Amino acid sequence: MNTYTRSMAQESAERNNSTEGKVKFAGFAARISLLILLIFFAISAQMHLRVEIERLNKQATKIRMEISELNVKCTNLRNRKERLTGWENIHARIQKYRLGLRDADHLQISYISLSAPLGVSRTLRPVKAAGKTEKSKAVYASYGR
Repeated sequence: MNTYTRSMAQESAERNNSTEGKVKFAGFAARISLLILLIFFAISAQMHLRVEIERLNKQATKIRMEISELNVKCTNLRNRKERLTGWENIHARIQKYRLGLRDADHLQISYISLSAPLGVSRTLRPVKAAGKTEKSKAVYASYGR
């Protein structure tokens, strides 16, 4: 019996060693394959991002070109407006269409001042919430004269 049990113990030890080796190899292979898979995903993500960046750069370049074309069109339109609203063009149109326009009579001419009168800047005071003072009413009344 002794020999029989010894041979069984050796066989089971050999089996355990071979299964442990297979398990270790399977774990190692799983780790390596996971690492390779992670590297593959990282590379594919990087390639995808580069493609997207390139697409966005092309789109930005196209938009910049459109902006420069619009700037040129705006400049051309401003120049055309200046040319069309110039006195030379208006005078030529008057002559071309024989409008018969003449200078205005001196009684028809009036001048408009866009600046505030000199006395107003000194006499105006902030209006209180309760009401206006008599002096401010007088100042406002003098505007109509």
